[in-house]
Amino acid sequence: MSNDFDGLSGYFSKHLLGKLIYNTDEGVYILYEKYQITKNKNTCVVERFTDGSLFVFSKLRIAATWAILDRYNKIVEAKRVIDLDSKIASLQVEADIHKKLQNKGSLESREISRDKYLAGIAKQKQFQWELDKYIILAKKCQDKGYENELTRTSRK
Repeated sequence: MSNDFDGLSGYFSKHLLGKLIYNTDEGVYILYEKYQITKNKNTCVVERFTDGSLFVFSKLRIAATWAILDRYNKIVEAKRVIDLDSKIASLQVEADIHKKLQNKGSLESREISRDKYLAGIAKQKQFQWELDKYIILAKKCQDKGYENELTRTSRK
């Protein structure tokens, strides 16, 4: 009986875990047995097991998007996700500063702060719209990968 379980366990480890995304008891996410996402207080850190690289993202959803795109060799798109996440986070910090400055200083400086705040929010929305497109692309890659795997395994 133990031998049957060991065989099943080995098959599961070898064939299925490399195709799954799951959450461990410690709250760590494992993607395709190639990436690990650890949530910290304000960030999510992705470790790529193949080379030990670490990537920091502002949100779990963005970290997972990057890992999925990287997994499916969408390298240009994955790099853009890193860039967009960084830009959005930077713009958020700037917007917070300009929002606070709207209530201080002369009328002219308050108006300048308001204009910079509104411009930053507009850029943020533009970058978020582009990032949302990459999130949808990652979902399509994931769905296509599962579809291909179902097709491959149903032929056996």
